[in-house]
Amino acid sequence: MVLNSMSRTPSTSQEIRMDVLDNPSVQGKYAKKKSRFKRSDGSTSSDTTSNSFVRQGSADSYTSRPSDSDISLEEDREALRKEAERQALAQLEKAKTKPVAFAVRTNVGYNPSQNDDVPVQGVAISFEAKDFLHIKEKYNNDWWIGRLVKEGCEVGFIPSPVKLENIRLQQEQKMRQGRLSSKSGGNSSSSLGDVTGTRRPTPPATAKQKQKSQENIPPYDVVPSMRPIILVGPSLKGYEVTDMMQKALFDFLKHKFDGRISITRVTADISLAKRSVLNNPSKHTIIERSSTRSSLAEVQSEIERIFELARTLQLVALDADTINHPAQLNKTSLAPIIVYIKIASPKVLQRLIKSRGKSQAKHLNVQMVASDKLAQCPPELFDIILDENQLEDACEHLAEYLEAYWKATHPASCNPPNPLLNRTMATAALAASPAPVSNLQVQVLTSLKRNLDFWGPRDAENREEAVGIEGPGQPTEAEHAI
Repeated sequence: MVLNSMSRTPSTSQEIRMDVLDNPSVQGKYAKKKSRFKRSDGSTSSDTTSNSFVRQGSADSYTSRPSDSDISLEEDREALRKEAERQALAQLEKAKTKPVAFAVRTNVGYNPSQNDDVPVQGVAISFEAKDFLHIKEKYNNDWWIGRLVKEGCEVGFIPSPVKLENIRLQQEQKMRQGRLSSKSGGNSSSSLGDVTGTRRPTPPATAKQKQKSQENIPPYDVVPSMRPIILVGPSLKGYEVTDMMQKALFDFLKHKFDGRISITRVTADISLAKRSVLNNPSKHTIIERSSTRSSLAEVQSEIERIFELARTLQLVALDADTINHPAQLNKTSLAPIIVYIKIASPKVLQRLIKSRGKSQAKHLNVQMVASDKLAQCPPELFDIILDENQLEDACEHLAEYLEAYWKATHPASCNPPNPLLNRTMATAALAASPAPVSNLQVQVLTSLKRNLDFWGPRDAENREEAVGIEGPGQPTEAEHAI
């Protein structure tokens, strides 16, 4: 019996485990021993697994519980954030009554997000490229206070160029990370396909140059606070037909927007006022040596005068002698409202030119070529196209556009920036339009005679200078034609 019991005594750990499984009565004894071997604190509890779970849960609950110092820090941060937001709202409210400091035209679009750290969430202004913004003041290095020049838009926070550049860099970094993750996630054949794939249609040098030029473009261009109005067409300035039509529109604007508009003549060639030239002194000598009628200093002086006129937030109309095409002003900082006086039928324009006498008919070809170049321009180059047959219809069309622009630049929530506009806005409703002129294209002789009468009893020399008649000036043929 002793030998049998000794032979059944397990000799290895594997046999002990098998014996415990076969004999439930022995299982408790070894389980207790097992718990004693595993536990080092002297506890005799056999439920080691459940006890370890309880210990683990209590440790987690202890570490996840925030301390009093953490709670106080969070409360302090929230209090500081609310105070900063309250101050930002107060400064935003004060800015509504402040005058416009300057205006910009956007070269990029912006849609605010929660990660942009706007001083007041939900009060940032979104805009698209080629929009216009009125800036009231600087809030900090990252944000300006201003509004989108659009009817119904209120004052809000606008990202500064520094902020827009930081946002652009963050977006580029995310795009790089996204491309790297997509490449690492793909198989080897796809990565090889990227390297040995078809050649791009744009040469690498050209693509680099294009990318470099895009990076050099600033997010904003400073422009006049009120976009100047410039008339082009139906042909070349300096010839009677074009001068008389534009003169009729200028007289209408003078009466219609009396007290709200400033009409000024510009003799300098403002097409030379390109941003790349004015901002680069090395190009000044090139312009000075060229055979131009205006010096760069004169052009710069005219541009500054236009900006100063626009600061009053009155409408500004320019009678620019040298501007006959919208492309002449594309690269300038004026951002004008281009008004195209269009005569759709070339035959009508020919009849108008010939009716002005031999002095104008001998320049028929050059006027017709200039009119054809304007007709070939895409409509997007013009802000408004006046193609009506009746002058009064064209005037009404122009007046509706400018009234809408006036409302966009003078919101009801903002007070007028200077005392002059207090008077002009009160008397704007009293402004009367001139007496209607009959069909300018069909009954050309009568309408041109009326336009000439707008000048009043001036001598022939002043009239010649005003309408741009060539030669030492005897407009007798034109008068006799009428």
